[in-house]
Amino acid sequence: MMVIMPSEEFEEAMDTTARDLPVVAGVADKQPTVLDYARREAERAGCGLKLVHAYTVPPSAMGSIYSLDIPEAFRAGGQEILDEAVRHLENEGCTSPIETVLTRGYAPSVLEAESGSARQMIIGPDESKPWYIRMFEGKVAHELVERGECPVIVVPDSWRPTSHAAPVVVMVDGETSAHGPLKFAFDAASARGAELRVLHVTPPADGLADSEWEAIRRVVDSWFDHHPQVRGGSQEVASDVREAALRAAEGAGILVLGRPHDRRLSNLLMDSLAQEILSEAGSPVAVVPAEYRG
Repeated sequence: MMVIMPSEEFEEAMDTTARDLPVVAGVADKQPTVLDYARREAERAGCGLKLVHAYTVPPSAMGSIYSLDIPEAFRAGGQEILDEAVRHLENEGCTSPIETVLTRGYAPSVLEAESGSARQMIIGPDESKPWYIRMFEGKVAHELVERGECPVIVVPDSWRPTSHAAPVVVMVDGETSAHGPLKFAFDAASARGAELRVLHVTPPADGLADSEWEAIRRVVDSWFDHHPQVRGGSQEVASDVREAALRAAEGAGILVLGRPHDRRLSNLLMDSLAQEILSEAGSPVAVVPAEYRG
């Protein structure tokens, strides 16, 4: 059975250094939704916004055939992507300090390294990128949600800001530590002034014994008691996890999922359930490490 630490015990061990870290946006191409979401997160947190673009260079033989300086062409193209992103943010009235980083390297590895000094990482789904970017970058979202050191938020192209605070939904299960995801979800709901919905999803044939569900609900209630500014509640749902997640994402401001401690289990889950949710969910999806402290 999953064990969830009460809020007051968990937060006593919080690392406060993350409060000084920037929001990092991985910028692949023209991705206004990623930029707009990252801007709002940085402004909400009162921190800086770092834009990172990584590029790889194809074999030099291509350059000799076409008499081109291929590395310089890719570097210049990456710089233009960053310059255009900055212009977009400035046109939107961004009030956070903006930093840009242009790096030659494999995008998932570059962004994974950046995640070690980020408050959160904002990226777009793999499916939304042009084929020529996917060819050289690989599956950035796929790899980052498995290995990122901070919460990784995947923002769909269809995302648009709303005039009201849409609910924050966090899903907990028996395989994933809920400490980090709950901390992230409560922080997100508090910052947005949004309702928080905690869903414990079990396969229809399994379910939880009444005593087990009651124990989980009591601990989740302790988190609500420790965060009186957050309204909401918890619910057990007997359903296919993928279907429950996609239903929960409808109308949500953000859907929060946990990442297992065990990397072997993480790889299995990310290759199946989470990847389907990332590509199909209509809301931003945050995948949060179990050790996240805020």
